[in-house]
Amino acid sequence: MVTNRVPWVVGGSLIVLFVLGALVFGSGSGEEMAMPDPASLPESARAVKLPGERAYTVVVPPCGTQAEATVQDAERDQATPGATRLTAPAGEGVTTVLVPHCQPGTGATNAGGDLPSAAFVLAGDERAGEAQGTLSTDGAIARSQVLLPAGSEVETVVVPPCQRSTAGGDVVLDAEEGSDTAVAPSC
Repeated sequence: MVTNRVPWVVGGSLIVLFVLGALVFGSGSGEEMAMPDPASLPESARAVKLPGERAYTVVVPPCGTQAEATVQDAERDQATPGATRLTAPAGEGVTTVLVPHCQPGTGATNAGGDLPSAAFVLAGDERAGEAQGTLSTDGAIARSQVLLPAGSEVETVVVPPCQRSTAGGDVVLDAEEGSDTAVAPSC
């Protein structure tokens, strides 16, 4: 009886082809891709550091607006359209809030142009990315810090988002006499 070897040759060839493909296109050496050093990436946010002695209200005006109207609304405890308003809770240690920069050409804090302002309160363990004057978490990189000293009489902090990336630097806030609202300078 004569047997046809063609199916065996084709089947064997496919097995060899799949094994070679797995070796060539497989996971490679198994090493994970190295994350870039945050110090080499551009700044994309500004950090606001508040002492944990009590709760504070943080207000972020919308991109492309003057902060004065938002400051006046904050002093009257009124909402400003497009502004982000949050309460940073009292607790142990320092509360860190990240304020993303405005994106060029969008008038917003995101590339889609539909988020006029934003702010994110970081949990204590999220500040683990803080090193060499740079705080990085979830893709946000902050080198600029707005600091409110302990014992301040400030209750509300207004922080305009930066319109461009900055070289970094710290600003210590205090309210003007007779006011409980502190306003961070624009970048």
